[in-house]
Amino acid sequence: MSVANRSKTFELHEHTPVQIVTFTALAFACTAALFLFVAVPLMDGFFESFLRNATVRDGSTVSYHIAQERPDDTVTTGLMSTWGLVDERMIGKPRGPNSPLPADYIFRPLLAFTPLVVVGGFVLAALLTCFFPGGYVRQKIQREIQTMLDHLSVAQYGEHTPEEIRQLTRDIASADLRRLHDLADVYHVQYEDLELLQGAIHWRDAKGLSQWTKTHDAIKFYMREYFTERYSNTVLGLVYMGAAVLIIVIGIRGLKFLPSTDPSIVLGALGLEFMLLITYAVVMIYGKPEDSSQTMSASGGHSIGGGDQGLLLDGESEQILRAFLAVRREPTKDA
Repeated sequence: MSVANRSKTFELHEHTPVQIVTFTALAFACTAALFLFVAVPLMDGFFESFLRNATVRDGSTVSYHIAQERPDDTVTTGLMSTWGLVDERMIGKPRGPNSPLPADYIFRPLLAFTPLVVVGGFVLAALLTCFFPGGYVRQKIQREIQTMLDHLSVAQYGEHTPEEIRQLTRDIASADLRRLHDLADVYHVQYEDLELLQGAIHWRDAKGLSQWTKTHDAIKFYMREYFTERYSNTVLGLVYMGAAVLIIVIGIRGLKFLPSTDPSIVLGALGLEFMLLITYAVVMIYGKPEDSSQTMSASGGHSIGGGDQGLLLDGESEQILRAFLAVRREPTKDA
């Protein structure tokens, strides 16, 4: 690797304080926006449509039943703290000064919504920083593009120059389907990896709306080449931790240590496990196949037919087979 390429790769590995602060602020802003403009209206609609309850969160006082043989408790409602789910028929009826509205349920949005909106806010912020020049996630994708290009250049040229890596980039970016298969054999990499790299290069070099349409290719390349390789075990561990939290919460609820009129903690645990499972599903979708190492021979051959029963060909045999398949044969005439 040349000194210039090594320096560029190191620069892409380092994030500036401005990038980190901007990403964090954007994540919190997206979290607040999801809470106020997505979660709150959706839960309002759910409570009104399915439970036939009106949501009280204007600072008034409501009472709710905790358990049998215990007096009703009273709470002060608020947008961020506590909501009272009150029968719609009770709204507007005259009541005494010390007679709060009776609530069927108490809902605490911070407990119930935090796992959903926090994860959603950070994911949305990550997607947005893909489009900003010098964005946090944009730099990470560019780093992985540069790293893979360096690896291919080392395998092809050894100690390479910046011009050689630019030529390699042009070859990959301009290759059609057949040429890309040939380059995969030359570089001794899987065709799928080279195809993802080509899509990421097109995203990096595109401008304006065209770049927006190619963002999924870049994210898929980054997820497969870096994120899923490094963090798949971490995400799986978090899934088990979330399941443990959910089991404990459901157990405590089954023992009736949590009142049925306040389901916020249970909903929060369900939301946490839901988001962790979705994250793990995304990691599995974008991860490399488990048998990918078995489909390549030491000389760069590919498996035909897939799986362990596929026919493994070396590079030369595969080239001969492709040449044979590419020959146009004239139809035979009946005698």
